[in-house]
This record gives sequence, C-alpha cells and structure tokens, in this order.
Amino acid sequence: MNMVSSELLVGLAQNIGLFAVVAVVFLQIRGRAAGWPAPAANALLGLMFGGVAVLGMADPVRVAPGVFIDARNVMVGLAGPFGGALAGAAAAAVSGAFRFWLGGPGALAGVTSLVGAGLIGMLVGAVARRSGRFGNRHLAALALLVTVMAPFSFLLLPPDMAYRMFETTLVPLSLGNFFGTLALGTFLRKEQERCDLQIALTESQRRFAATVANLPGGVYQRVLTVDGRLRFPYCSPGFFQVMGLPPTERVTLEALNRILHPEDRPRLFASIHASAETLEPWRLEYRILWPDGDVRWISVSSRAARRDNGDIVWDGIVTDVTEIKRNEQALIQARLEAEAASRAKAEFLATMSHEMRTPLNGILGFARLLLDENLTPRQRHHAHLVRDAGRSLLTVIEDVLDFSRIEAGRLALNDTSFAVRDLIANCAAVLRLEAEAKGLTLHVAVAPDVPDWLRGDPDRLRQVVLNLLANAVKFTEHGDVGLTVVKTADTPTGPHLTISVADTGIGIPQDRQDQLFQRFSQIDRSRGGTGLGLAISRRLVEMMGGTVGVQSQAGVGSTFWLSLVLPEADPPAGNDAPCAAELLVHRRPARILLAEDLAMNRELITAMLQGAGHRVDAVANGRQAVEAVQRGAYDLVLMDVHMPELDGHSATRAIRGLPPPVGTIPILAMSASALPDEVQRCHDAGMNGHIAKPVDRAAMLDAIDGVLGWAIPGGRAAEAIDGAAGRGAMPETFTVVEPTPLRQPLDHVMLARLSDELGEEACARLVAAFLDELPQRMGRLREGRESGSPLTEAQALIAPSANLGLVRLASACRALSAALRAGRRHEAEELAGSVLDAAEEGAEALRDALSRGRESRRFKSLAKDIVQTP
Repeated sequence: MNMVSSELLVGLAQNIGLFAVVAVVFLQIRGRAAGWPAPAANALLGLMFGGVAVLGMADPVRVAPGVFIDARNVMVGLAGPFGGALAGAAAAAVSGAFRFWLGGPGALAGVTSLVGAGLIGMLVGAVARRSGRFGNRHLAALALLVTVMAPFSFLLLPPDMAYRMFETTLVPLSLGNFFGTLALGTFLRKEQERCDLQIALTESQRRFAATVANLPGGVYQRVLTVDGRLRFPYCSPGFFQVMGLPPTERVTLEALNRILHPEDRPRLFASIHASAETLEPWRLEYRILWPDGDVRWISVSSRAARRDNGDIVWDGIVTDVTEIKRNEQALIQARLEAEAASRAKAEFLATMSHEMRTPLNGILGFARLLLDENLTPRQRHHAHLVRDAGRSLLTVIEDVLDFSRIEAGRLALNDTSFAVRDLIANCAAVLRLEAEAKGLTLHVAVAPDVPDWLRGDPDRLRQVVLNLLANAVKFTEHGDVGLTVVKTADTPTGPHLTISVADTGIGIPQDRQDQLFQRFSQIDRSRGGTGLGLAISRRLVEMMGGTVGVQSQAGVGSTFWLSLVLPEADPPAGNDAPCAAELLVHRRPARILLAEDLAMNRELITAMLQGAGHRVDAVANGRQAVEAVQRGAYDLVLMDVHMPELDGHSATRAIRGLPPPVGTIPILAMSASALPDEVQRCHDAGMNGHIAKPVDRAAMLDAIDGVLGWAIPGGRAAEAIDGAAGRGAMPETFTVVEPTPLRQPLDHVMLARLSDELGEEACARLVAAFLDELPQRMGRLREGRESGSPLTEAQALIAPSANLGLVRLASACRALSAALRAGRRHEAEELAGSVLDAAEEGAEALRDALSRGRESRRFKSLAKDIVQTP
C-alpha cells in the first residue's frame, strides 16, 4: 500500500509536468489553428489530448502484471469540453488503441475506462456549449463523473485482482481523477479564456485598423502631461496623409509648428489650453502648409478626458476640408454674383423704365400740346388716340415693373387696419364712370356679417380688386358687373372672406381657363393689356395667404374670386375719420405754431387743427418760426422741412440753441418724404417726430397728443418720437403709411373724406384755390424744367394734390422731388413730363366728377363753385 501511494505521488508529479506540456501545446494549437476549419482543428486537439494520455501510459504506476493506473482518464475526459465531440472521440480512440496494444489482463478494463471518460467528456461538453460557456459547475460535474466511472472498470478484472484494486487504489485513484480533472480543467479553462481574449483583442485591433483605414481622415490621440508637454502616442496612417507628414516621422510639437499656418498657430494652441481647462470637446478648423507649399484646411474634433495622474487626453479625428472650404467660397462668390445679377436686373429694369418713359413722356407731352391747339374734330380725335395709347403704354410699363418686384422678392406687404367697406366703395367709384359710359350697371354689395375693420395690406388688396373689376368692365359690352364680399367662415385668425367680381361678358372657354393666371397670358389680345394683371393679382393674393380662381362659361360671363383670411381689427377711437366735434371732446387744446410756406397747406392744416380745438398761429418760413417761438408761449411747433430763407432743419437747430424752456419746445417735422434717411435727418436736427405728407388728420392729431404726453389710448398713427429735447431716444424705425398711387387720376373717397373733415365750404375754397393756382404752377414748372430747377414747384404740389385725392399727381411730384434731390437730372426731365400729364388729367377728372354730380349730395355746392373755375 505504501509502495503504491509513493508511486502515485511520483505519478502525480509526472502528470504535473504533463499539464504544462498540455497547456503549451493546447495554446499553440489554438493560436495557430484559429483560421483552420473547425473539424480539422478539433481533430488536432483530440490527437493532442490522446497523445498526452499515451505519454502517461508509457510510464504508469503498475499495480499487478498487466494492470496499471495513470492520468489517462483525466486527459480523455477534458478533450470533449475543450475540443468538442470530435476531439473527445479522437482522444479516446488514440489512447484506447494504445492501451489495447499494451495488452495484459487489465487491457479490457483500461479501454472501457477510456471510452467511458471520452463519452462523459463529450456529454458534458455538449451541455456546456448549449448553455453558452464551460463554467465551474460543468467542470465539477465532469470531475465527479470521471471519478465515479473509473472504479466500475475494475469489475472487468479477475475477482482477486479486482478486489486488490478496490483495496489498494480506489481512494488514491479517485482523488487523483477528481482533483486532477479540477486542476487541469481550471488551468486549461483560464488559458482558453486568455487565448480567447487575445484572439478577440487581435480581431478588435484588426477591425480598428480597417475602420481607421477607411475613414476619410485620420485618427489620433493627444496627451497633455501635467508638466505641460504635448505628446501624440498614436496617429493613424491617415493622420500622416492629411497632415502631409512622412509616415516614418515622429509626431512632435516641433513637427506641428513647422507645418501650421503662422496666422492660425496662436488660435490653435489657445483652443487646446481652453479645452484642457474646461474638458469641453475640442473642435477647430485651421490651415497647414504642405511641403509643396499648398495651403490645406484641416478640421479636428475630439473629446477631452482627465486621467488619474492628471494628464489630459484627447481622442479624435482629423479630416481635410480644403475642398469644402473651396466650395463654401465658391458658394459665397456665387451668392455675391447672384446678388450682383439681381442688382443688375433691377438697375436694368429701372434704366429700361426710364428709357421707355423718355420717349413716352415726349409722346404724351406733344399730344397734350396738340390738344391745346385749334384742331379739326378729326385731328382732335387722332390726338386723343395718341394720348390714350401713350397712357396704355405707361400702364404696361408699370405692370412689368410690379411683376419684376414680385419676382425678385422685394415686394413687402403692410399690416394695418382698414375699413373694408370704404375700400370696396373706392374701387367701385374708380370704375363706375367707365362702366356707365359703356351702358353697364355696376352693383356692389358687402354682406352684413363682414366686419367693418380688418387688418392687412389695403393698398395691395385694392390693387387686386381694381384689376379684377377693370377686366370685368373691359370684357363686358352689355349687362351687369357685380362686386360682392361675403364671409364664408370664422377661423381662429379671423373671418374667411370671399370677394367676387361677376360679369355678363364674353366668358372664357373651359380649355383656356388654366392659362388665365399665368404671366403674359391673354384670352383676347385685341382688347390690349400685358397679360400680367391676373398673374400679379395671383401672386399678391398668395402672399396674403389666400387663393384666386375663376368660374366662366363662354358667351355667358365670368366670375373671378379671391378667398383669404384677414384678421378682424378694432376700429380707431371714435371712427376712421372723426368729425371735428368728436375730436374736440376727446383732445386737449394746445397752442401750436405752424411753419409752412404754401398758403394752401397753411389753410388746410390750420383748419384741421382748429377743428380739433387747437389754437394755431401760422408763419411762412423758418426764420419767422424762430422769431415767433421767442415771442410767444407755444406748446408745440409743426415745422415744414422745405421752406425758403431758412428750412425746417436749420430752424429747429436755431430753436434748440435757445435757452429753456423755449429751446426744449416739442417740434414735429412735416415733409412729403417718409424715407428713413429723411426721418433720421429730422431727428438729428433735434425734432421730436415726423409726420408724412399728405397729412392724415387723425395721425397728425395723435402725433401731437403723443409728443405732448396727452396720447389717447388706441390712437392710430402716433409718429411722435422724443429727440434732442430730452424726451427719450428715437425709435429705430418709422411706420409711415402713404397711399399707394392709383393709375386713375382722382380718388373719390379721399375727396369725400376731406369734405367730411373740413366741411363743405372750407373744402370748396381749397379746391377752387388749387384749380386756380394749378395753371400758374404748371407754367413755373415748365420754366423750371428748362432752367433745370423745378424742385420747389414739385415739392409744393405733393401735399395739396394728395389731400384732394389726386394721388397720381402727388406720386409723380414725389418721384420728381426724389430724383432732383438725388441729382438724377436725366430721370427728372422724364418725370417732369409725367407731372404735367398727371396735373392735366387730375384737374379734368376733378371738374368732371364735381360737375356731373356723381358724388354724394354734399358735393353739389362744391361743384357750383368749381365748375366755373378755369
């Protein structure tokens, strides 16, 4: 028994040496056979385990002749879990064949024991693979099964020999099998895990290298040590390619300094230190210099992290964005070129407009001169045709310019409150005379549930409605034309309105209706026009968020409609045009000095102010205004900008130079120009606010109340601002609402409103004075045109003509004044002809409207005074 135990101890020592051999060979096979087919690798592992078992049987512990024990069961049992079923079968076959070759009475028992260990190993390995991994519980089960199975092979020995084996070797053999399986299995499992980790690491490195190689740039790791040194432990091949460095060169701070663009070097290092302090992601674009002198743009992006030792580490990527930068520059250049092209287009349109207006003004001017001559009826008819053709051509030019502004996106919509019923009545009044001249009946109806006041752009809406209404009158030879406004629904943003224009005209074939709202599209070219009116109308309505459409039947008539949502607005305090009595109740009276060089304007503005309860003193120039301020105690000065002797700007500066309280009196500017530059000049001169001519009475009174600190809640157009007088800072922008010039010479609604505001007698005096003075002013304008200085007359005509509703004349005078102030003499000569033509048309329209009694009853007395005016 002692001999057997000693020999077992020696055998265990030998097996320990075999364990090392097994581990080394196992790892070699696993490493070298990683790329082999799985069956071949497993078979090789089985042969290895079987070979180790054979080595164990070469020098066994002999218990009796032909009977010996060794570590073969351990080897064969572990083959299945670590090499699979094929490896277990191969190990059992090799070792069993060798044991059978050795022979002896224990050969059958030995072969049976090896086969059993192999089967147990294969079974436990299959269970372990099903669960995912060979763990400790699988290893313990394997050791226990191999230990329990081994003694059963003793039963195949002769009885006396079996008894001796049970008596002498059962305990040592069982302990050896159990602990040997556990020890060798644990060692192999740990080594297998380490080998698997090494394989995974190698594969991860391979994938990382492949990923880095396929990146459009390079990958790097940068470290800023605690002692301030900047190192690059890792740089991918792409990094060297992007940076233009040789692949063999070591990346150092000196190497980077050599290639960095001198202008970007301080910015780059400053950003690195900033990222190190905040640990914020580092992103930067900078330039480098390649060895061939090429300047490249580099984009870097990385995340910063602090190590336990205090080092700052950035792991990031670097890419070459030179082409992107070049594309950006190309896009910027393309945008600049596009803007230049847009400006050139605008300048071209302006130039063409001027070039076309020059001969056109000549045509209209000479036609006007011909009509002043003693002509035969036939000649007068021909002259009228020439004049009408010229006016039609002017309409074409205006259509083209309007459409160009829309196409260029330079047309902005206003947002203001307006009375929709007044707007519709104005449109009807403009076309009523033309309709009646053709024998047509013009019907107008606004549904009762349509709100009185809406918000939007009334001028553009009026333009659309006038265009639809004018087309209906043009293409209708007999019957009726109807203009209706109905509310179809209530929406959260306001009422949904449908404005329809129906006629009994020629109608439009079904196959031609899709072309109506396209530019330059005309159904009947014999009736003239540009084919732009409906296209412009469609674009304007779409800009307002609405839609337009048509329903028509050839030979029956057409109905054009526009549908849009307009927010409901609160009416101005009192009414749109409050009467003098209403103004007197709501406003505090003030003593006002009016400085205005034109007698007509002085009378008009004085009447407006006195109707509101104010006391007014009027002077004719800026010098008189300065003297009057020093003599009297005024609450406010209304200062015209353009006056003889001393203009409004200079007069304001002189007043501001006087000692308080005279030097701090509020001053409101009045001028026909509401451009930001003009408003800024008024502010710079020390004025407190600006009122645009033609003067809207309610807006003027609101501005006066505002600058005096008496503002009425809900005032409509308080343009008052605090300026140099110490009442505050000037607003950055002014909202100056001016009427859009109509192509018709007279706005009947404006004339009616003026009569409401001033009363019939005052309005009659103003109109009579205007018509009496107009021929003299036109004569002086012609003389000034020849001498090269018609500015004074043009400015003097803006306000009175606009107040009387002659908006076309006012617009022409305003354009002429702007051209003269800008020094555009060539353009001014053309515009002067437009002023003369508009003055003739306006005076004729004013006399015709009043003499025919087409307006309301309040104009009858006015007509009696004016009809006889030359």
